[in-house]
Amino acid sequence: MSAPPTDVVDRLERLADHAPGGTVDPDAVWARGRRRQGRRTASVLAAIVAAGVLAAAVTPAVLARVEPPVAASSQRMVLPDVLEAPGAWTPAFTVTPRRLSAVGVGQRAGLWSSSAALWGVDAGTGEGRWLELPGALPTAEADAQLSADGRRLAYWVTGTTPGEPMSMGGTEDDTPVVGLAVVDLETGGVVRWDVESEHGLAVQGLVWAGDVVWWQGGPVTPLGSGRTSTDIETHVWDVETDERSVIGGKDPRAALYLNEAGNAPQGFVTLPRTFRLQRVTEAEDPVSLRMDLPPDAPSTAGLFDPQMATDGRRVAALMVREAAVFDDAEAKELLVGSATEGTVVLKPVEGVGAQSLLGWRSPSEVVASIPTVVDESQVIRGRQVSAVDVTTGARTELLELRGALPVSVAAEAWTAEVVEAPDAPFAPDPRLVGVGGMVVIVFLVSLVRDLRRRRGHP
Repeated sequence: MSAPPTDVVDRLERLADHAPGGTVDPDAVWARGRRRQGRRTASVLAAIVAAGVLAAAVTPAVLARVEPPVAASSQRMVLPDVLEAPGAWTPAFTVTPRRLSAVGVGQRAGLWSSSAALWGVDAGTGEGRWLELPGALPTAEADAQLSADGRRLAYWVTGTTPGEPMSMGGTEDDTPVVGLAVVDLETGGVVRWDVESEHGLAVQGLVWAGDVVWWQGGPVTPLGSGRTSTDIETHVWDVETDERSVIGGKDPRAALYLNEAGNAPQGFVTLPRTFRLQRVTEAEDPVSLRMDLPPDAPSTAGLFDPQMATDGRRVAALMVREAAVFDDAEAKELLVGSATEGTVVLKPVEGVGAQSLLGWRSPSEVVASIPTVVDESQVIRGRQVSAVDVTTGARTELLELRGALPVSVAAEAWTAEVVEAPDAPFAPDPRLVGVGGMVVIVFLVSLVRDLRRRRGHP
């Protein structure tokens, strides 16, 4: 249907009002119009891109405030029934919880790339989020560790080195370890123990004993042709008094094997490749306990994953019959013995096998895990964690561990209530939010230009 004659006349008159008077060079007018159109287009595109980048940049911060973690009393401790790393875009804790029940390593996404990061589980709510700790180096040969009560966290830190940065495996892009930091979650205070080194440190053990943190490490020394070496030393740090010592020589504490230490009241237990259990309480000298295997155990057997009960009266360990042929994913025999004498006589818990021991839930229940998901490369990506009654062999499922990256659980958390894992917060990929914002702006700009044309404006 054609427009009324009066509308056509009015539109022509409006166009005539905008027409320049006098002699006009059509080519110059055309060129000027094209330049103006180009500037407008460039301005619009720049605005669209800027809006998209801005939307992508502010989305994580906005989400962190829209869905902050639920505050909870620091006196309560729970574990979620699923332990896994947060989603790649999940916000970090806006304020670090005053108590954590578990910490782990996962891949956290960024606008341009992803990287390894530490995450923690709020002991009061069971919610897991990323941790933002100053100088933290999540990937090292030894994992970050929580104190038994979950109120302190020890983690490796990086920094600058006088010479070429080096590491001995474990860190991303050979990022150097320069020391250890401890954060007091109750106060938020952070203290560090930096060790002078030309190229960085090699580390291989980290464990708590009450208020004392034990760790092993030493400076990396280049040997040429890409080879390195290090002299590992044992460090003992009483965080409560800030007393620090480096142990060497014939001190019995210098030779402790910290890589696979297990929990013990106010300390830890470690089991070298001999059958003598070393129990350490705070900063004291180790107490040695002989471990006697069952009569039918072959001479080729080996013991792994020692754990001492919460009352210190029992010790549990896993036995493999062929220690030289070790398969991490296979079930091992669960052995338990009394630790009240100088010799621990180990006996099997009939019909019970486990892939690893993680702690004790009560004086008669040990916490054990079995693999549930093993990929084609034999990497364990899922485990079922249960409490096993060492007197009856009864198994009670506690929670599920998901993912291949390590998780460290506070010793007291294994005795805590297990609750349903909270729902993950809404955390979309901010890059998609940015693209969506650009699409909306393009639509709005097109709409405005169309309306201007309909009203007779150029």
